[in-house]
Amino acid sequence: MNPRFKTVLTAMVVVVLMAIYVVGIFLLWDVFNVRDSLDGLMETDLYAKEYSPDSPVKVEIAFDGKPVTASEELLLGDWFTYIYAGLGAKKTENIARFYITQANSELFDELAFDYETALAARCPIDLSFGSCTLTLNIRRRHAVPKSDKVEIDLTLTGTLDRQKTGRPTVIRGENHSFVLNIENKKLRIEEHTSDAPAYLSAMNGLDRVLAANHYSRSDLNYTFFPKYTAPALEMLLHEADTLELTAPDISSYPAAEYSYDRSAAANNAINGFRSSGAFTEYDENDTNFISRCLFESGIPMDSQGSRYDQWKWYDEEINTERKKTGCSASWFDRSAFFRYIRDNEGFGMAACQTSAGGGEIGDIIQLMQDGEPIAQYMITGVMKAYDGTVKDYLLSNDRCSSVSFITLGRTDFRVIHIVGYNTANI
Repeated sequence: MNPRFKTVLTAMVVVVLMAIYVVGIFLLWDVFNVRDSLDGLMETDLYAKEYSPDSPVKVEIAFDGKPVTASEELLLGDWFTYIYAGLGAKKTENIARFYITQANSELFDELAFDYETALAARCPIDLSFGSCTLTLNIRRRHAVPKSDKVEIDLTLTGTLDRQKTGRPTVIRGENHSFVLNIENKKLRIEEHTSDAPAYLSAMNGLDRVLAANHYSRSDLNYTFFPKYTAPALEMLLHEADTLELTAPDISSYPAAEYSYDRSAAANNAINGFRSSGAFTEYDENDTNFISRCLFESGIPMDSQGSRYDQWKWYDEEINTERKKTGCSASWFDRSAFFRYIRDNEGFGMAACQTSAGGGEIGDIIQLMQDGEPIAQYMITGVMKAYDGTVKDYLLSNDRCSSVSFITLGRTDFRVIHIVGYNTANI
């Protein structure tokens, strides 16, 4: 036999035997569950991925809305349990085990989670909690055809029992979207987005760091993101440390004939009241909600002047269309609301922008981004030091109650002081 042919034949036989060996090993791994055991060993020992929250916080989760499978319910329930067990203890839990290998969402969620827990730990008031109850309302479940992927949209509501502050934090509507997929026969998270304030703040910080390096999130993948998530967290925490809630100059406040019931306004915002009548929801429903709180607490609607100078829901008729005789933009639009309180000098609300530490119960905070308001809250609690300086606010709107301003993670904001109202054109 030709020696060269013999060598080639021998090599081919070796390759075939090795292939059979490898395939056999993988089959045996599936039969004896060796692969899952190795996955568990790698996750637990090499990557320190714990399998239960290292926290004494009791988290109770219920599901509502559209049905999900048992495995989907288990995954989502465990994910929210880990998150809130960490927030309650003011420390991060390891959530990497819930994600597809090298999923960008893992790094984004870790950044947001690290940021929120760090802010809670630095907050001047104790934001820990020993228990919480959460309800996940499944709005939409969509199985992607010809794939293992499932898209789930849900709204989170819940109560965090903050016994040390004497007032629970209530979440009335926080939206989450998940894309779930199968990896190694296990259901995992491939993508996740949220409109939770801390998540949006963290992503804003990450985007700023990426932009400074001439990138965007769409340009990079899991391998490169760690280079930027760590600097983003460092930058965000530095900004939080430099936040100063400075005292106001009350001499610049406008005149008002009458004050209004601040406590009633705050209680309405805390309780998330739903009054009867034609009050409907808008895209920026936080402003609509706060306008209702102010009106129900004594400030009259202003239907005088042009449609751009008004603050009202209706005058001669209940609003069903956005026209002069109906709802004014300042009632439901954040930017228009600010323009109204800035420019109004006669009948109606008397208010002005004040310093970062000039807020009182019943005043308004608008979170800003790129010069535009992105969220609006009513101040329902003021946390002060012994010397009287403001250290933090508790905020409420249509979607939450008694949340710490500091933990929202925004350093670009404006405080609107509501002085009262006038009944004459002064």
